Amino acid sequence: MKNYSSNPRCVTILYGTENGNAEDYARLIAFKLEYLQLKPTLAALDDYPLKQLVTETDFLIIICSTTGQGELPRNSKKFMKFLLKKKLPSDLLNHIYLSTFGLGDSSYTMFNYAIRKLQTRLVQLGCEELSPGCEADEMSPQGIDGFYTEWESQLISSLQKFFPDLVALDEEFLPPPKNEVIALEESPDVDTVKESDIISQSRKVSGDTSLKFGVLKQNLRVTSEDHFQDVRHVIIESEDLRYIPGDTVSLYPSNDNQSVELLIQSQPHWKPFADKPLVIEGELPRIDGGLIDKKYITLRSLLTHHFDIMAIPRRSFFCKLWHFGDSSTEDGQREQEKLREFSNFEESEELYNYANRPRRSILETLLEFQENLRIPINYIFDLFPVIKPRFFSIASRPSPTSVELVVAIVEYKTIIRRIRRGLCSKWLKSLHEGDKLLFSTQKMNMKFSLPQVPNPPIIMVAPGTGIAPMKSLIEYVSESDIKQELYLFYGCRYKEKDYLFSELWDGLTSRGKLHNFPCFSRDADSKIKYVQDNLFHEYKLIGDLILNKNALVFVCGSSGKMPKQVKLTFIEILRKFGDLEEEKAQKYVFDMEDNGRYREDVW
Repeated sequence: MKNYSSNPRCVTILYGTENGNAEDYARLIAFKLEYLQLKPTLAALDDYPLKQLVTETDFLIIICSTTGQGELPRNSKKFMKFLLKKKLPSDLLNHIYLSTFGLGDSSYTMFNYAIRKLQTRLVQLGCEELSPGCEADEMSPQGIDGFYTEWESQLISSLQKFFPDLVALDEEFLPPPKNEVIALEESPDVDTVKESDIISQSRKVSGDTSLKFGVLKQNLRVTSEDHFQDVRHVIIESEDLRYIPGDTVSLYPSNDNQSVELLIQSQPHWKPFADKPLVIEGELPRIDGGLIDKKYITLRSLLTHHFDIMAIPRRSFFCKLWHFGDSSTEDGQREQEKLREFSNFEESEELYNYANRPRRSILETLLEFQENLRIPINYIFDLFPVIKPRFFSIASRPSPTSVELVVAIVEYKTIIRRIRRGLCSKWLKSLHEGDKLLFSTQKMNMKFSLPQVPNPPIIMVAPGTGIAPMKSLIEYVSESDIKQELYLFYGCRYKEKDYLFSELWDGLTSRGKLHNFPCFSRDADSKIKYVQDNLFHEYKLIGDLILNKNALVFVCGSSGKMPKQVKLTFIEILRKFGDLEEEKAQKYVFDMEDNGRYREDVW
């Protein structure tokens, strides 16, 4: 076996994530390897230079979740596209030792498909096993954490065979920061920053060539004032837009000034240079939407536009945070020990009860422990997660000059009776007509045709704000020469309060462009309450469309019970209409998924 002790920088950790869970576990294993003095490289799958995979990577660790119907997360697709190139030789990666960790939920049909796809292809290209791959199941009694700890133990044991001379550092030691941050004396001349410069620099840093400035044309509440949920119909005007039904828009929210000021005040040693220009040395983490040229960055602008101080703190956050506690007093020791507990897997329930259950934010955590916390400015990039873009399905027919969104404002009370507002919701709610904002579009490559049936009927199932991509598709088809039957099963609570775009549906129905089947779960006189009930009520129509007319099914809305119940309903419809056994009906729906006839867009 080759001795790698002379090259301690060859362990590469790549992650694919939608909501940050896979990234958190990637940060945990990276932190663990740092204490073994391996100095790993950590990046999202799409951010890692593919050339380095071939020339510089000896040990590869991939941590990836599965999204949608067995798909890879958005920040992983470019990596997978490269792996799937047919001309790649079968021994391209035969120098790499591989271990994988997948995050999945066994209640979904495509359980851990993403990590399976990655591992299978990497092995085909020559990768050898470093330690056994693991497919973690969120539904299992031990949860993801239980799978992770076992996988990590096996991985560390395998690595130690290649690095026999490793000595683990004491846990009290804190590795040096990834970036050196230096505050200058002069004030930044922000007036000289042009929009074109911001776009250019943002594209350079983030790699997103679709970034654009837009003007907010409309930010209109479309649910009634006495309805519990504030839903906005947002219209953004811009130039040279290219999108089709099914594509998405990403928005880049910022923290509000009051929250940022509270955080700065909680760290008194930050105040003297909060508005001074910073020099940031070292490789920056990926910042979606890009970073304005470094000479214009201040601590306040970083906290406002780039660090997600409203996120729920994760375990990797506490792994670093407890080191900044002041243990010189009894209170300080007690608080530091509490923060340290949150970083341990043995205290998973403590972390859940403190952070996840009450939806406590990073800002609230730092304010609670501020008396005994002193965070060095050099560690801000190590400690704070960057703000992730928020993705929304486009709700308008293709237009080169505007794009529409349907956005639910997230506001609720927690179990500790505190009001919670989502970062993007709070930011979006504060915007006014005429305000400028940065955004980008993403192609989702959704197809609403079949090789043998160019324009098949489409059955659309959409509770709540899931109506957005349906509106885009319906407007596109109804206003074109395409001859395609559209069947909309839309569910909301009240006809008079949150039945979005009712006038549009009524008009299209009267013109014969749409078959509309709404239902209202809270209206007393509504006989059919939910979309799955409405589907089953029309089982003859649905069965005929699927079995005899090759209809497509498109389901969009919040994840949880709805997508599963809708899928079970389709299976029951096929059993009843087609007189199929349950196993055959299930297989038929699963085959529809594999063939692209059954699509889900859930979050």
